[in-house]
Amino acid sequence: MKLVKALKYIFWAFYNIWFYLLVLVLTILILFPSFFFVALNPKLFKKFSKMAVFWSDLVLFGMGMFPKVESKINLSPGSPYIFVANHVSMIDIMLMVSSIRNHPLVFIGKKELEKIPFFGYVYKKTMILVDRSSNESKKNVFVQTEKKLKEGISIVIFPEGTVPSLDVNLGPFKHGAFSIAIDHKIPIVPMTFLDNKKRFPWSYGGLLAGSKGSPGQLRVKIHDPIITENMTRKDVNTLCNKVRDLILSDLETS
Repeated sequence: MKLVKALKYIFWAFYNIWFYLLVLVLTILILFPSFFFVALNPKLFKKFSKMAVFWSDLVLFGMGMFPKVESKINLSPGSPYIFVANHVSMIDIMLMVSSIRNHPLVFIGKKELEKIPFFGYVYKKTMILVDRSSNESKKNVFVQTEKKLKEGISIVIFPEGTVPSLDVNLGPFKHGAFSIAIDHKIPIVPMTFLDNKKRFPWSYGGLLAGSKGSPGQLRVKIHDPIITENMTRKDVNTLCNKVRDLILSDLETS
């Protein structure tokens, strides 16, 4: 038993190292060249998003992970949406991009992500980063979001705001995503990542808890868009709770 446990830990260690090497190499080879063209001409962002899909597919394939969208819906081509999902893993970004492959996406994420070598630089220049301790940063997010939506680019937000501990199915939701959807009258699309925590749990806490990932299937459930045209700020809390209940129900019954 001790030998088996030791072999598992060795596998998990190499599996984690392989992930970061894979992301680093593919980011340099695929995202960096396309990023520079986008930096020169922001109108090329939608082409950059196609390269991001290719990058995401390669990372997941290289990890032996295979996305499976369990419930496909018809999204209007060229129309922006607000996509929200549970946040449990480093592979959440790749799976989101791979699952919503025909819609260019911009993530609203923590400013701390810009510290990740290479990936963080591309992320900072092509996504919307927020410093939650700064009101000025929050105002800037609203302005940038409005601009992207007018360009037909969809927004991705993980409403938990952070990754909860391994024993928590779904953390409490912040209201930002739902306020943006209502303010801009943009449909919000709830998504549930059913296997990401099992396949590649965030942080080394997973390793210490005896689970640090493995290759396999990544199931995704995409719910029908929730229309926000007739909603006001008074409906933010109700909308937030409705979306959280949908995602939590998926996780509890999966």
